[in-house]
Amino acid sequence: MARDISGYIRELLFGHDCVIIPGFGAFIGNYFPSRIDRREGMFYPPSRKVTFNRHLTGNDGLLIGHISSHLGVGYGESRDMVIEWAEGLRRKILAGNPISLEHLGTFSLNSEGAIIFDPDLSVNYLLTSYGLTAYHRHPVSGFDVRKRVLERRHEQPVSQPSVRRLLLRAAVIIPVLVALALVPFNDHIFKGRVDESTMNPLASAELEYNRRQIDAAVNIVEASDRVADEQASATTHEEVPTQLPEVVHEYRYLVIIGSFQGEENALTMVEKLRRRGLDPEVAGGPDGFLRVSAESFDNIDDAKTSLAKLRSDFPGAWVYRSR
Repeated sequence: MARDISGYIRELLFGHDCVIIPGFGAFIGNYFPSRIDRREGMFYPPSRKVTFNRHLTGNDGLLIGHISSHLGVGYGESRDMVIEWAEGLRRKILAGNPISLEHLGTFSLNSEGAIIFDPDLSVNYLLTSYGLTAYHRHPVSGFDVRKRVLERRHEQPVSQPSVRRLLLRAAVIIPVLVALALVPFNDHIFKGRVDESTMNPLASAELEYNRRQIDAAVNIVEASDRVADEQASATTHEEVPTQLPEVVHEYRYLVIIGSFQGEENALTMVEKLRRRGLDPEVAGGPDGFLRVSAESFDNIDDAKTSLAKLRSDFPGAWVYRSR
């Protein structure tokens, strides 16, 4: 018995406009924009409905390749599976038995003996409209636009100030502005005569405390200088070489698997490395790229050892020194 492959056809119709069954025909996805049925009050979302074209029979490899990768079988075995299913479908239809494919439609013979297809229009193969269904909206009643317009026409107009009132306001405001412009500015008018230090009752106490701290620090420095002078006079004048502390730079060595421009791809690689028991990290790279490392080490030798092991699965891996 031939294996039913209609499920693989439905999967492909969500991402492709045409799925060909070699030697049998092709399912075509047709796009329909959103629409409104004003008479019924129905709103319909965008959709993609399926039709069938029996003249498109050439093998484009889409369906066979999809089945091969999904089942993990060879291309030839997948092709034989598709051909066997299509031939069995054709025999049943020509025998006068209508064949219904779930969520696709029904095949049957017309009066002239030709194969016809009745699509299932209840299925929407447009992914961007996933979850959207048609809904009914009752028309709004009791709303008359003409009535609203008439009500606005009867509203009282906004009163405008008269020319005489504007002239009176100007006669009062202009002399005041001129007087203000002629008054000379005196800095002493705007300076407060209150001593700011007296505004804070703790200011004098803090100032006295700071002075005592400074005096104590000066006394300590002077005492240290006297002790140093006494020790210098008691020792010989032999020159002792000064040893400077050695500056040690600590580095980390990252085994980089790859650089990714998208965050999603970088996180996918991190999850893949974690499943292998590694300890991956994500670090920023130049031009906004994200570097994914499989492991990190404190010395270069361990990093090179890990790199040699990972090169078999990740040929482009390399070691990056980071502080």
